[in-house]
Amino acid sequence: MNVPATDRAVNSSWAQSIRPASVTLRVTDPAAIADYYAALTAMEIRDSGPDRFTLGASDGGPVLLELIRSERPGPSARRAAGLFHTAFLYPDRRGLGAALKRMAGGGFNVSGASDHLVSEALYLDDPDGIGIELYRDRPRREWQAGWGNDRVAMDTLPLDLQPIFDAAPAGAEPAGEGIVVGHIHLKVGDLEKAREFWGAAVGMDLMAEYGPSALFYSSGGYHHHVGANTWFSAGEEKEPDELPGLARITFDVAKADELESLAIRLANTGFAVEREGGEVRTRTPDGVPATFRVVAG
Repeated sequence: MNVPATDRAVNSSWAQSIRPASVTLRVTDPAAIADYYAALTAMEIRDSGPDRFTLGASDGGPVLLELIRSERPGPSARRAAGLFHTAFLYPDRRGLGAALKRMAGGGFNVSGASDHLVSEALYLDDPDGIGIELYRDRPRREWQAGWGNDRVAMDTLPLDLQPIFDAAPAGAEPAGEGIVVGHIHLKVGDLEKAREFWGAAVGMDLMAEYGPSALFYSSGGYHHHVGANTWFSAGEEKEPDELPGLARITFDVAKADELESLAIRLANTGFAVEREGGEVRTRTPDGVPATFRVVAG
């Protein structure tokens, strides 16, 4: 019988962690794609174009998604390293249920729905073919330790949508409060290079490993802040910069000394480091720009 995942040793605490903060995407039509994400997620549009839009949770807080115009129209490159999906985390089933109700009534094309044991997730692609996950976590006390060296048990099982739909608030309220970027899932060309970057250089914990094709990393004991897979990208180069796709990932780091340690690890493992305005900037092994910054306030 599995024991709760919280009984397994992990880095420090939830508060002392590296978390994805926002994602910048290149898109064909920033205004239209901003409207799409707002209608789907109930995030609110903050800054507006014509070539740049930003969105965040409906109850305030930082920008979660930035959309900039691509040099060429979509679709995004499927068989290339880059973004598998951005995963927007709702604080409860109520929020996810409201999203499911919007999807059912708004003509969104759902590509999948999965029970991952630690979470309930809905999947689809935006109009440029860029992947999206909308999910809610199960309470951490319900997570189970994984098998072998996995620190948490995750799986991909059929998801019963009816309880989620029934949890939506009456009257189809937007329910866009409390949304955050829960995790980033990347398509990578070489899984071992991804292991070196997210583990040795960035310093996250390997939480689970799916055979020879996927890794899941986090800090603070979360099930994963970063996923990396080679399902469509083994041996491939990064997606073309002129097409829609992933332009940048930004992470929040809890403390200044942790950011400094991260910068040293990156340099010691051979990754280029740039500093600008208190931020540490680098690129993943596939060339995706990644920014790390200390959480404001």
